Amino acid sequence: MPMKTKGLEPIVAAVLLIVVAVIGAVLVYLWFSGYVTRATSQAEQLSAAEQLKIEAVSKTGTTVSVNVRNVGEVPVKIASAYVLNATTLTMICGGSLTSPQQIDPGTIQTINVPGTCNLIAGARYIVKVVTARGTEAAATFISP
Repeated sequence: MPMKTKGLEPIVAAVLLIVVAVIGAVLVYLWFSGYVTRATSQAEQLSAAEQLKIEAVSKTGTTVSVNVRNVGEVPVKIASAYVLNATTLTMICGGSLTSPQQIDPGTIQTINVPGTCNLIAGARYIVKVVTARGTEAAATFISP
């Protein structure tokens, strides 16, 4: 009486399918985790590289000037500047600069806020500068 092995073939096939599925899942996980790690580190490098600090704000007539220090590691280009009402957060003046102003690391640059800024003496305002990459720096000041 010959032995039949028909019962063993489906089990071997099922085990092989499970092994292939597990290997595929591991490969997808390794690829995806490496992709996420690279994307996260690139985003951190971009955001950490540009760092600004507003040192002072002054007003002469209807012109508001902002002294901005680059405390980061790379040169930045200031693309826009704004003055906002600190209570309502509405824009008083500002917008894109005619030509972006570059600030090298460790240096201070004076940025004139575009437009006519009619500020009320003693009122609280927020000045904001934005780089070409979208990094922002803001400070609150009281109009003289």
